[in-house]
Amino acid sequence: MDPVKILKRAWHILWSYRALWVFGLILALTAAGTSGGASNSSSSYSGDSSNQGYEAPLPENWREEIDKVFTEVGEGFDKLFTEGLPDAGISGGELTAFLWIIAGFVLVMIVVGIVMTFARYVSETAVIKMVDEYEATDTKITVREGFRIGWSRTSWRLFLINLIVNLPCILLVGLLIVVGFVIYGFVVGGNEAIAVAGIVSLIGVVFLSIFVVAIVSIFLSLFRHFFWRVCALEDVGVGEALRRGFALVRENWKNVGLMWLVMIGLGIIWLVVSFVAMIVMIPIMLITGAIAALVAAAPGLLLVGFFSLFLNGWLPWVAGGLFIMPLFFVIAFSPWILLTAWQQVFTSTVWTLTYREIKALPAEIPEMEIGPVGD
Repeated sequence: MDPVKILKRAWHILWSYRALWVFGLILALTAAGTSGGASNSSSSYSGDSSNQGYEAPLPENWREEIDKVFTEVGEGFDKLFTEGLPDAGISGGELTAFLWIIAGFVLVMIVVGIVMTFARYVSETAVIKMVDEYEATDTKITVREGFRIGWSRTSWRLFLINLIVNLPCILLVGLLIVVGFVIYGFVVGGNEAIAVAGIVSLIGVVFLSIFVVAIVSIFLSLFRHFFWRVCALEDVGVGEALRRGFALVRENWKNVGLMWLVMIGLGIIWLVVSFVAMIVMIPIMLITGAIAALVAAAPGLLLVGFFSLFLNGWLPWVAGGLFIMPLFFVIAFSPWILLTAWQQVFTSTVWTLTYREIKALPAEIPEMEIGPVGD
């Protein structure tokens, strides 16, 4: 397998097959962020080292103190919703209405998120099948036809495969929640020796679990490219796609590993290019930002007028801006979204071509020893 040939072909398809850009834009808007950031925290100790440990044990009436805190918080919220914020000129009724508007915005965003999730997997399916069809028959499918072939059971299967791939991370979150409750139980249990030993052990388990999950997730993210393509191009179920995908990678691990390293290198280059592109595109995004402000002005003013029926002062402007903000950011950052769309299409195309190349490789036939003719 020639990785350079695959990269050149993917580059050619990206620029010659414009219908893929539409689905790339959807992927750029909907793909979950995979870049994780880690923050390191450090704590400094002052004073004599002999003071370390449980310096302030829980008081005997700690339950009463907790109940008192919750009671005071409840009374504070009750007062807030009754009197509002007099210093800011907001009555209790306006504050309640504003919070209901925020809840409505959150609900709308949840619905939009669900719709965009469907759109993501439809687009993933469409890009995979459109590239495969183009390679097989040299036929370019229209955007409308792409949505038709993407809207199928395959897109649902891709979602389930992705859920299975992310299952270790989901289980890790559940483990962290359980560990948190257990540590809390140790702290309030009263036995300091058992609490310290238990907390230290649990922290060790957490760090080991994070390490294992990180390694497993890296390999599963690589396998996912082949799970998806087996499912989409061979029209099989989730279980069969997982089985065939594992077998395909296992039997061709050298070629898969080589392409994986190439894509990691391209990912590093992409980070550098994207940073430079972000700086270069600042003047362009200033223009698109002005266009976004003009486009969002009319619906934004309509929303402000509507919210003025329930709110006074500056609250309608905040509520209107909250609802119009997604539209503004999509238009303002459209150059960056387009660049990300190209990257999404190129990456998907590379892995589809890699899958096709691996499937086309001849099976290895064991060499047979040929003896003399007379034998």
